[in-house]
Amino acid sequence: MTVEVTYPTETTQEDASRDLASLDLHAMELDIPPVDNSSHWHSFDAVFYLLDGELHLTDVASGKVHHLSRGARVSVPARTLHSEMSAGGYRLLLGTSRPPETFEDPVNLSPEDLK
Repeated sequence: MTVEVTYPTETTQEDASRDLASLDLHAMELDIPPVDNSSHWHSFDAVFYLLDGELHLTDVASGKVHHLSRGARVSVPARTLHSEMSAGGYRLLLGTSRPPETFEDPVNLSPEDLK
């Protein structure tokens, strides 16, 4: 599984919301403070649109570092090892394949737990 990044042409927040709804994803807008986390994975599929800020997202399997800016659409399949770094924080519209109330705590799962 791999991270997929695209830059849709002139996508508004409303367009992004419609896209996530068409994929039957649970959408939420999040403000993420500055972050520099280690490799982790999630038990759900995620698609997000970067609404503001910058983010460096590393796909651990390929070693590719994606330098993301406003307008990026990112798909991260469940069980995909990745890490994030953002010096200034960022805002995103996130869609997940499961509702947030069913997420594990912590939501960032350890590589050692990936079976």
